[in-house]
Amino acid sequence: MKNLAVFLGCAAASAMAYPVFAQDAASQVEEAVETAVEEVATEAVQVAEEAAEAPCELHVFPTTEGQAQNFGLFGPGLINSAINADNNVSNAEYMREALSPRFQVEAFRSIDVAASVGMPDGTEVVYQTPISDRDITTKVKTRLSDSEHECYAELIVTQNLYQKKMIYGRSLNNRFIFKDFRGGIEKANMVKGRGGNGLSHFPPDTVEDRPAADADLRKAFLANFDEYSKRFR
Repeated sequence: MKNLAVFLGCAAASAMAYPVFAQDAASQVEEAVETAVEEVATEAVQVAEEAAEAPCELHVFPTTEGQAQNFGLFGPGLINSAINADNNVSNAEYMREALSPRFQVEAFRSIDVAASVGMPDGTEVVYQTPISDRDITTKVKTRLSDSEHECYAELIVTQNLYQKKMIYGRSLNNRFIFKDFRGGIEKANMVKGRGGNGLSHFPPDTVEDRPAADADLRKAFLANFDEYSKRFR
């Protein structure tokens, strides 16, 4: 803009000194103004585009896991495993169905999952296909998606475990990992943790009991995540 002012001043002086060239000078001034306006507009668009790209990305990976452990009078061990083998298998199968990846995504969508792990306002949440290999989800410190966004993080669900104990009753336990790549780092800072809360209606005794059991499971899942995410507050 300073160069434009200098140019306009020179053009005006030339027009006064040489009236013959006044028309040409005016034309040059008009072109200079149009060029300057275009440059300012282009710069404004670039700034707006950069601002639009500024929000961070949080990529969420649900899990396909579903485990069950029933403990009787004998506690953990071979005898307990033999006695409760059928219950463990059936409960685990129902866990995988009831707390499926879709179920986990719907639960996360009911809360501000990005804010829960300390991500800024405007963060885009991207739900990814589950990765079954625990060595990848729990140990790999590099990105699990193709995104190259500088402000980027991942939230991974690594365990869905149902337990029934003689003294403590029924509970759902979940494990989570938050991988923070913000600042453009290649290997994430990993925050691992868990949550465990009681169940009242899971597993269901009849088909009619399933809605209450599913609601019970979802409530415990979100409570477990809330317990885990307290470290980010």
